[in-house]
Amino acid sequence: FLLSLYKFMKDRHTPIERIPHLGFKQINLWKIYKAVEKLGAYELVTGRRLWKNVYDELGGSPGSTSAATCTRRHYE
Repeated sequence: FLLSLYKFMKDRHTPIERIPHLGFKQINLWKIYKAVEKLGAYELVTGRRLWKNVYDELGGSPGSTSAATCTRRHYE
């Protein structure tokens, strides 16, 4: 999965320089991908404003006010 992801991002000229973090915790890229897929994929998650649900699925801090926005940006 990671090799395909890195190649995909490099091919679209947006290489992954480093693994993103939510809070002080490194994001498991496979887990975020599966969480978004489980909720219906990117368009549905965005359209239904489910990014906070993705954040919660990743075990994020419940008090974060920018959780949804940060999670979406990292996914993108």
